[in-house]
Amino acid sequence: MGRAYVKTILNSVIEIRDIVSLHYFEYVKDFIGIGESHDFWEMVYVDFGEIEVVAGEDSLILRQGQAIFHCPWEFHNIYATGDFASVFIISFDCFNQAMQFFNHKVLTLNNSERDLIAGILREGKLVFTEPFDIMDQTELIRKPNTVFGAEQMIKMQLEQLLISLYRNASNTGNTVTQTTKTQLLNERHVVDTIIALLVDNVYGTISLNEIAARLSFSKSYLEMLFKKNMGIGIMKYFNQIKVNEAKRLISEGKYSFTQIADILKFGSIHYFSRVFNRKAFGYNPRRCISYIGCRRKQ
Repeated sequence: MGRAYVKTILNSVIEIRDIVSLHYFEYVKDFIGIGESHDFWEMVYVDFGEIEVVAGEDSLILRQGQAIFHCPWEFHNIYATGDFASVFIISFDCFNQAMQFFNHKVLTLNNSERDLIAGILREGKLVFTEPFDIMDQTELIRKPNTVFGAEQMIKMQLEQLLISLYRNASNTGNTVTQTTKTQLLNERHVVDTIIALLVDNVYGTISLNEIAARLSFSKSYLEMLFKKNMGIGIMKYFNQIKVNEAKRLISEGKYSFTQIADILKFGSIHYFSRVFNRKAFGYNPRRCISYIGCRRKQ
């Protein structure tokens, strides 16, 4: 007789039953959302800039790299804080007890978790019709011919993201020593100073050598510290700031693409278009006119 094998049923601690919405918004500086509540979970992640979030009776600032979870029936809303902001939103059903961990949680995502969000958005574009910036959309519309397994990839990556966030937040805990607090504050001050320098020079140029000289740190240390806190390198972040400013200028309709490239000191329209194409989901400046975030929300 053959061996008696025993099958092991795998437990699912977080299982996504369905998704309700999938959005990527780019808010203009005076954006005001429409508050709502509903019977499913919603995750809001700030990809660039910062926003003000209302969650129940609380109001807080959500910064780049942070996510907040709204539990079912929690009233929530979003406001711009005076600057451009890019936001990823996904809402979904999940009835596992583990989801209660995310009630009123604001979490900072690491690089792999940000990659999972990018993967969800990428797979979403293979399944559902765009654009993803329709505020009052109540149903996702499938494309006639979808890529094999794309819907399952969305489910798997979202479940992986939630499990990763749960693990990392649980392992980190809320107890931080005073030494660690001071270190984190000092590091954050350096990063904030770098960001301020980049923002101040959005219409000009600044090099990593110049930043290192101004702050009296080595280039390698600043690059390491910045990437640790922001997930990308300093000059890539600088280009990201410039591209977001370019989107704002395009939305105003006052300048040609050549003028914008010159205003933002890209050197040439060709380099501007190449950088823009990399940073804006593969869209060149001309297509941006009709793409997300570059037309004013009414």
